[in-house]
Amino acid sequence: MKNYIILLFFIFPFVAKSQSVSGTVFGNDENGKQPLPGVNVVWEGTSNGTASKPDGSFQLKNKPGRNNLVFSFVGYESQTVRVSDSDPLEVVLQPNLELEEVTVIKKDRGTYLSVINPIQTENIGGAELHKAACCNLAESFETNPSVDVSYSDAVTGAKQIKLLGLDGTYSQLQVENMPTLRGLATTFGLTYIPGPWLESIQVSKGAASVLNGYESIAGQINAELKKPDSDEKLFLNVFGNNEGRYEFNGNTNIKVKGDTLTTGIFVHASDLSKENDHNQDGFLDSPLSSTFEVANRWKYNNHKGGMAQAGVTLLWNDRLGGEVGANRDMAPSINNPYGVNIKNNRVDAFFKSGIVSQDNHRALAILTNFARHETESYYGLTSYDADETRFYGNLVYTQDLDQAAIHVLNSGASFIYDDFNEMLYNQDVQRTEKVPGIFTEYTFKPSDNLTLMAGIRADFHNIFGNFVTPRMHFRYQFADHYTLRTSAGKGYRTANVISENTFLLANSRQISWIEDVTQEEAWNFGFAFIQNYKLLGRDLSINAEFFRTDFQQKLVVDRETSSDFIYLLPSTEKAFANSLQFDVRWQPIERLDMLLAYRVNDIKETIGGELKEAPLTSDYKGLINLNYTTNLKKWMFDYTIQFNGGGRIPRVYEDWMHRADISGDFFEFSPYTIMNAQITKYFRYWNIYLGVENLTDFTQNNPIEGADDPFGSEFSATNIWGPTMGRKIYLGLRFNLNYE
Repeated sequence: MKNYIILLFFIFPFVAKSQSVSGTVFGNDENGKQPLPGVNVVWEGTSNGTASKPDGSFQLKNKPGRNNLVFSFVGYESQTVRVSDSDPLEVVLQPNLELEEVTVIKKDRGTYLSVINPIQTENIGGAELHKAACCNLAESFETNPSVDVSYSDAVTGAKQIKLLGLDGTYSQLQVENMPTLRGLATTFGLTYIPGPWLESIQVSKGAASVLNGYESIAGQINAELKKPDSDEKLFLNVFGNNEGRYEFNGNTNIKVKGDTLTTGIFVHASDLSKENDHNQDGFLDSPLSSTFEVANRWKYNNHKGGMAQAGVTLLWNDRLGGEVGANRDMAPSINNPYGVNIKNNRVDAFFKSGIVSQDNHRALAILTNFARHETESYYGLTSYDADETRFYGNLVYTQDLDQAAIHVLNSGASFIYDDFNEMLYNQDVQRTEKVPGIFTEYTFKPSDNLTLMAGIRADFHNIFGNFVTPRMHFRYQFADHYTLRTSAGKGYRTANVISENTFLLANSRQISWIEDVTQEEAWNFGFAFIQNYKLLGRDLSINAEFFRTDFQQKLVVDRETSSDFIYLLPSTEKAFANSLQFDVRWQPIERLDMLLAYRVNDIKETIGGELKEAPLTSDYKGLINLNYTTNLKKWMFDYTIQFNGGGRIPRVYEDWMHRADISGDFFEFSPYTIMNAQITKYFRYWNIYLGVENLTDFTQNNPIEGADDPFGSEFSATNIWGPTMGRKIYLGLRFNLNYE
């Protein structure tokens, strides 16, 4: 009994006198009450202060003899708040109507690199998401220089991302800090999160915090959804394009008990029923698809340090690709058109809760997530069925080791349960993972200019045994304008060999894999330097970064050894990824934001005993984004151009080297350019937007090889390196009504 009393005293010591003040800063604009990052928070009459974090939170040491805090941010009215007790503050800044043009300028900079976070993190806000159609998470990176988005094949419509030049499977995909988009959700999961449901996105590069698990290798992408306690009373979005794609999104927040108990209801429906075959190869340019998704979220906040959230999401998706004329009622047969039919049903539920001590120096949080996913599909004559049941739990305890919060310790435990059942080639593949883990992370922050974060976790896998994941991050800001970051860390992930590569089934060759479960393992090292200063009196930000990933074990997709098989094999041979990126953000004239970026990729892996460039990966990417907003935000104009480098196409060289009809571009693809543009007209409660994707109508030549004989030996729809759809013109409308 004594031990329990000691434990309770350790976890809930809420009696210490506060030596610091903390809280959250919000901005109240046409989108409601939203967290404001970068707000200056200083003790009145001094230069001692800090800046609010990306989520609007701040913490500042007390200043003897000072009781008033001044909050200031360009475009908002400054506010002075008297600090009288230790309760966390909630400060809401109001727009400065006399500076509305400035307010628009600041707000429309929807993406920025944090100079406070020790992890290299790019924050994408709502303003950035409105620069393009952003129908789902996969389409939210069109104006982003760090994340590449492409189709994995030419028949399923599945989109894949790349971060640091590596496939999205090496990035931990999270929803509100819970790794939900994994397993069976990997293939189409990016399309499962509607863009209008998004509040913001955080893209972290390199090793992530050990608090979130061991799976992050290249980085981490976290999607924050709209919260039920926001001031958004009703939001509606309708969208359509010339290819026959239509979408509806709606959400409403209900204040059940003031700001203490709130709930949000979200609805998404999309349909594409028009058959498009612009290149006249007999195959649909994009699959026919229908999706319905509904979610309900609840949030409780007692405004005394206690908070809880819960929610559930249901999804139904049915897509049909392949030859024109294929339909869902046709049995797979060589006498019928070649078809690809994929059905996904998914339920996702979460619960998370947290409590903060009265002195704001201790906190306890729990995050849980449950998902059930079922897939039924066929690719030509090959059927693939799977189901997955998954549970994730994470308990995190945060302790300031001193009153000034110079030393902070995070520690806790996690548990993953993943039950996987797959059926391919009449072979039943089953796997059950049970992974308890413990972790601790120490943060040393003697000043606002220096942060050192070191963490380690131990996980106890029922298949792979015990393994340790160390990670370290360092940040130093000097001369007020320069920020240096370094990071190093290890990552592991269980390769879902079949489900992550089902797009390869759209191929005449058969997939061959070993039955043993594969665990991939890699080290990641990173360096980043940010310089902020003024050019011609306007803010200029220059970012330079380099990341290297070294694999100790990697799943290699070998499409170049056999004419009959595609091999999925674990390899300990040399494999690495180097990514070097430069980007410049500037506002050359009032209300015009400019982003220039250039990235070089050097991605290599050993295939068939030879170190080769990773196939279907551009060796560079350039991006220019221009965004102009008129006075009082009546109109917004956005233009993006992407310069994509060339790369290698995987071939069984011996099968093609003697063919007279084969040229050099059969083994490699050339650089290409993509342009997108959008115009938005704003009204008081709604806005209308008109845009064009792929303005120059560029498409990959013959994306489906052997299209005239889809059941023949030369059929392949998997060597995709560029767009398979040409110019798309879209029109959309957003309606927003906030609580007064």
